[in-house]
Amino acid sequence: MYKVIFKIRGGEGTSLRELRQAGFIPLYFRRNGIEEYYVALFKGKDIGELKEALFDLSYYLSKNRKYGMCDFATIYEVTNSSNLGKVIGGVTGSVLGYYLGGLGGLILGMLGGIFLGELADIQLGEKFVGVVGWPTLIRT
Repeated sequence: MYKVIFKIRGGEGTSLRELRQAGFIPLYFRRNGIEEYYVALFKGKDIGELKEALFDLSYYLSKNRKYGMCDFATIYEVTNSSNLGKVIGGVTGSVLGYYLGGLGGLILGMLGGIFLGELADIQLGEKFVGVVGWPTLIRT
């Protein structure tokens, strides 16, 4: 699995639809003037699949008059070797949820804790791969 941080410029609206079309799972979005920042996951084990998905994304973005610069995508490889974050998050969320909201809070707290634990596992198990620029073949 790969975590990719995108910097996209130009156009109006968000690029969430294009990210999903290319096979990315968006986690975080922020807009700063004309720049959009995204953190997304790519569920693939091969770097070749990721590069193909990046090229597809750049094609979809160029159709909407959006583009990237030399730091279009920053790539991190995520190793999912331990489930420690999910276990700790699930238990902590269950206990706090039960304490604050009874049985319903227990279930919601457990689900929220597992989700936050998964994000912590991703953050702790990442390794920097590289930075990919905007493909030179696609210019708007």
